[in-house]
Amino acid sequence: LRYCGELPTSPVVTSDTNTMKVVFYSDASYVDRGFSATYETFESTDPCPNKFQCNNQRCVNTHLKCDGWNDCGDMSDEINCKCDSTQISCKNGLCKPQFWECDGVNDCGDDTDEQNCGACKAGELTCQNGKCVSEKKRCDEKDDCGDGSDESDCGRIMNNVQCSDSTYKCENNKCTNKENPECDGTPDCEDKSDEANCGKTLPLRIVGGQDAEEGEFPWQVSLHIKNAGHVCGASIISQRWLVTAAHCVQDDAKTRYSQPGVWEAYLGLHVQKQNSKNVQKRNLRQVISHPYYNAYTFDNDIALMELDSPVTFSDYIRPICLPSPQHTFPQGNSVWITGWGATREGGSGASILQKAQVRIINSTVCNRLMGGQITSRMTCAGVLTGGVDACQGDSGGPLSSPGTSRMFLAGVVSWGDGCARRDKPGIYSTVTKFRGWIKEKTGV
Repeated sequence: LRYCGELPTSPVVTSDTNTMKVVFYSDASYVDRGFSATYETFESTDPCPNKFQCNNQRCVNTHLKCDGWNDCGDMSDEINCKCDSTQISCKNGLCKPQFWECDGVNDCGDDTDEQNCGACKAGELTCQNGKCVSEKKRCDEKDDCGDGSDESDCGRIMNNVQCSDSTYKCENNKCTNKENPECDGTPDCEDKSDEANCGKTLPLRIVGGQDAEEGEFPWQVSLHIKNAGHVCGASIISQRWLVTAAHCVQDDAKTRYSQPGVWEAYLGLHVQKQNSKNVQKRNLRQVISHPYYNAYTFDNDIALMELDSPVTFSDYIRPICLPSPQHTFPQGNSVWITGWGATREGGSGASILQKAQVRIINSTVCNRLMGGQITSRMTCAGVLTGGVDACQGDSGGPLSSPGTSRMFLAGVVSWGDGCARRDKPGIYSTVTKFRGWIKEKTGV
């Protein structure tokens, strides 16, 4: 037998002998989870004893059938299901956990779980199909409802509205209720202040990740303890300032991480221990940990670092845009995580910068999954089926969210329950909650 491509047509190969030779040829090199092979004996009359046999011949535990997850890989464990009282019965025949209903994310794939959701919350628009979406998504030229009802009757004026906590304030103190107006390529303020100070970015798998291209994430920083190597990540927000995690700068019995003198910041770095002409190294002038950081709960897990001298921006070193306090990062949106952390739980760090795409997860769902540990200053992101996540060594790095024409710093890598585990998303400090503090300390 010969299999070609990234995935075999069938994950199960059978033989009527007690030996099998496998030869693996690779035409590319990635830092990924690798592959594994499991060898089992079986009776031809009962190939999956006490298990469910998938259409592709794979055997999975019976309790995984109809649990809402594609464990077989071909969805055969999720068809012809009778959902129980804890599940949503999707129109397409799938069963999904009931607490995913009306969370703003199309988990069924046919929008069943987001229809007929009853009365919407304050600040939400009721779509004609019963779905609830943020009022700020109305008339944003995107069909967020799925039936076009949020884009009908759009004659109202978006600008010069009464200022509130949910509107964007321009530098001339006038407000607009357009969602995320800053750095979207269109001036929405009369003074065009929403398009000022917008960092430049280049055109666009960490556990389950892949190598990033050099210069693809030019705001990524590698923080080293002198003579010890990479410890944490950080993000460039100006020529002098970095954002990282507070837990990276807490002292222990051996090292005073809170002292700027122990750190070295490598900017423009792509491969660890390879200082190319694109790399600039800086020492630190000061380290500022958030005053309300809680080492037990990881609440307020954010810190600032001032470089001892400004960096020179290039195609490989550029700042990421800081969002306004009113900026929203909707659940379900795809975001990027990057870093040189472990590529598997308990493993060693990557040498080449890794990237992975995950999605923002509903905070209510995440709080249930994480045992009530999520605060209002935390953002959850990941792939709930597992396999993709930040891990040890990625702490302090960016959660980057694509805007219309810029990347925004949505979060800072904070904590998680293991790495890339099923039903255990990664937790990030929500940058919008600390925007005022960042401005106060850095002027940025």
